[in-house]
Amino acid sequence: MRSRDDTTARAPRPVVGIAASAVLLLVAVLAVLAMAPARPRAADAAVEVFSAARALDQLAHVAVVPRPVGSPGHALARGHLLATLGAWGWRTEVHQAVGATDFEEAGTQPVALVRNVVATWPGTDPTGTVVLAAHYDTVAGSPGAADDGIGVGTVLEVARALSAEDAAPLRNDVVVLLTDAEEPGLLGAEAFARERAASLGETVVLNHEARGAWGAPTTFRTTSPNGVLLEALSGAPGASADSASEAAFEALPNGTDFTPLTGAGLHALDTAIAAGSAHYHSPVDDLAHLSPASVQQMGDTSLAVARDLAAADLATVAAGGGQVVTTLPWGLLRYPQAAEGPLALAALTGATALVALRRRRRALTLPRTALSALVAVVLLAAAGTAGWATWQLALLVDPGQASAVVGDPYRPTAYGVAVLLAAAGMVLGGYASVRSRLGPAAVATGALTALAVAGALLVLVPGVSGLLVLPVLCAVVGSLAAEVIPPRAAAVRAAAVLVGSAGATLLLGPGAWVAADVGLATGGPAAAAFLCVLLLLVLPVVDLAWPLPHTPRRRQVRRTAAVPTAVLLLAVGMTAAGLVINRAGATAPRQEQLEYVLDADARTALWTSRTGPRSTWSAELLTRSPARLDDVLPRAGDAPLAHGPAPLVDLAAPEVAVVADTARDGQRELVLRLSSARGAAAVGLWVDAAGATVRGARVAGRELPLNGAFGPWDFGFVLEGAPADGVEVRLLLDQRAGALALRIADRSDDLAAVPGAIPPRGRVLVTPHLWVVRGIEL
Repeated sequence: MRSRDDTTARAPRPVVGIAASAVLLLVAVLAVLAMAPARPRAADAAVEVFSAARALDQLAHVAVVPRPVGSPGHALARGHLLATLGAWGWRTEVHQAVGATDFEEAGTQPVALVRNVVATWPGTDPTGTVVLAAHYDTVAGSPGAADDGIGVGTVLEVARALSAEDAAPLRNDVVVLLTDAEEPGLLGAEAFARERAASLGETVVLNHEARGAWGAPTTFRTTSPNGVLLEALSGAPGASADSASEAAFEALPNGTDFTPLTGAGLHALDTAIAAGSAHYHSPVDDLAHLSPASVQQMGDTSLAVARDLAAADLATVAAGGGQVVTTLPWGLLRYPQAAEGPLALAALTGATALVALRRRRRALTLPRTALSALVAVVLLAAAGTAGWATWQLALLVDPGQASAVVGDPYRPTAYGVAVLLAAAGMVLGGYASVRSRLGPAAVATGALTALAVAGALLVLVPGVSGLLVLPVLCAVVGSLAAEVIPPRAAAVRAAAVLVGSAGATLLLGPGAWVAADVGLATGGPAAAAFLCVLLLLVLPVVDLAWPLPHTPRRRQVRRTAAVPTAVLLLAVGMTAAGLVINRAGATAPRQEQLEYVLDADARTALWTSRTGPRSTWSAELLTRSPARLDDVLPRAGDAPLAHGPAPLVDLAAPEVAVVADTARDGQRELVLRLSSARGAAAVGLWVDAAGATVRGARVAGRELPLNGAFGPWDFGFVLEGAPADGVEVRLLLDQRAGALALRIADRSDDLAAVPGAIPPRGRVLVTPHLWVVRGIEL
C-alpha cells in the first residue's frame, strides 16, 4: 500500500534532475572562476592605483639571483630596496640585530645577524602604525620571485602609491618592513618584534607571503579580535579569506613572520598565494613562473586595506570583536563568532526536524537513517583515501615528477581533476550500493544529519564550524521547504531542493577545487573530502538525475554501478594524462636535493640528501641507505640522510680561537671566536652532551634558548650572516671528566667547485649547501 505522501508516480523525469545537476556544476565552476586573480595593470596605469607591471619591474632588480643571508645577492637586493624607498621620500634605515627563534625543542638553534630594511612615512595625526611586511631573503639556490618576491614587489608598489605626489595625506604612520633571515627561522621578524614593536603603538601588520607561484592570494590568518581588520578587508577588491584556513595552516610544516610579530602583541593579516607549489624554494621560483595576475590581486587588496587602516582610528582594533569569515563570489561573508553555536544548533535542529517529518510520512525509518549516517562517515573516509591514493599511485609510476620540497608536480591540474573524480566515484559507488536497501530518502537524510552533528562538534574549534555548518544549513533549509510543499507540486519541491543545493555548492565548490593548491599529498585528500561532503548534501538532486531503475534489486545495483565505474575510469584516465603532462622533459627541470659535507679531520667527503635519490644521476651519488650522520653533520639531528662518497675538495676548515677559559663555582666558562677561513656566510658549533651539560650560551651577544639534551649533539647553533672576523661564542658548562668535544662547521651555498655536482640537463639542485666540518677538543 502506498502512503498518501508517496510521490514516486509524480516524481520529475530524469531530464529535470540532469538539468539540475548541470545547474549545480555551473554554479561550482562560476564560483571558482569568480575567485581567479585580477587582470594585471600595465606600467603606465594611473599613479594612484597598483600596477603589477611596476611591481615586477622592481623585482627585476631583486629576484634575479638567490638571496640567502650574507650572500652578494642579499646585499645587492638590500641596496636596491633602500635606494628605491629613499628616492620616493621614505625615511629609510637598516635595523641590525641578532635574531634567534626559540622553537622549544632540543637541537640546532637558528641564529642570524639580521639587517631588516625599515622605511617610515609619518602620518599627519597618528593613532598607531600600519606595517607593510614581507621578507627579502631566500633559501639557497632560489631567486625567490614568489617567496617572497611577490611580497617585496607588492609592498614596494603599495608604498609608492601611498606616497605618490598626488596621494591623499595619511593619518597614521606607515612603516615598510622588509625582514631578513625569514627562511632560517623568522629571525629578522623576531628581532624587530623584540626591539621595535613596543615603540609603534597600536599596530596592524599586513604580511605578504607565498608558498607557490600563482593562484588567488588568500588571507589565511588574522589576529583576534579581527572585526576591524575584516571590515577593512571586506572593502578591498579581490579579497579572499576563510577562518577555517588557519587551522589548516597549522597542520603544514611552514611558518611566516606573522608568528613573531603577533607574538609581540601586534595585530595582523597574513596573506599568501599557494598554487604552483612545486616551484617553492627551488631554482625555478623565478620571474618567468610568477603570475602577474596574482601580483595584481595581492596588490589591489593590500593597497585598499592599507589606505583604509592608514585613515582609521587604530585604537578601535583591539575592541573590534571576533568574526568568522568565508569567501563568496561577490565578496566576504562575515558573522560574529558568537553566532557559530546558534547556527550549528539551527542546522542540527533542522536536520532533526527533517528526520521527524520524513519518518511520520513513512519515507524512512530511524534504524535505516542511523545506518545511513554511518555510511556517510565511511564514504567520507573512502573519498579522502581515494584522493590520497590517486597521487600516491602516480608517484609509484614516476616518483621523479614530485618537487623536492613540497612533493608536487609542476602541472597539477590533471591530477587535481583525477582526485575529484576518484572521490566522486567512491561516493557514487557507495550510494549505488546502499540506496536500494536503505531507500534514497533515508540515505540523504542520514548523511545530512551526520554532517549536521559534525558541524556542531566543530564549534569546539573556533572559526572552523562554518566550513560545514553553512552548507549543511543551506541543504537543510532546501529539504525542509520541499517537505512542506504539497506532493503534487513535484517541480516546485525539486526547485526548493535545487536552491538549497546551489547554496551548498556555492560554499563548498571552490574549496573542493583550490584545496589541492597546498599540495596533492595534503590538499588532495582535503579536496576529496570537500567534494564528498558536497555530494552527500546534494544527494536529492543526484537521485533526481539518477533514479533507481524499476527492476529487481540485484539488477538495480548492477545497472547503477555503471555510473561510478565510468567516473573511476575517468579518474584513471586523468591520472594517466597527468603522468604524460608531467613526464621528464615536458616541464620545468626536475629537482634534486643534494648537499656536500667535507670532514676536514678525516679528509673524507659525502654527498647527503634529505629526499634521497630521485634519478639515475643522483642514485649514482647517493649509494648508501639513509642513516643518521650526527657525528659528521650534527645539524641534521635525528633525520636519516641518504648519502654516498664524494670527491675530496681542498677547502679551508673553519677556525675557532679560545678567548677565555675559566672555572667558576664548579662550572667552566668558555669564550670562543668562531670564524670561516674561506669566508662562508654561515658558521655553526655543537657540544657533545656526553662530556658536558650546557647551562648557558651566548652567540654574538644573544642568549640562546636551552631546551634539554636528548642526544650527543643536541645543543648547537648555526649563525647566518657570519662576519668575516668571526663571531664570539660564550658557553657556560657543567663539564664531566675529560676534554670537551665540539664540532664546528661553516656553510656556503654553491656546489660549483665540487666535481660531479652539476646535474645533467633537465635537472636542478635545491638547497645546494656545501659544509666543511671539523672536531676539536678543549
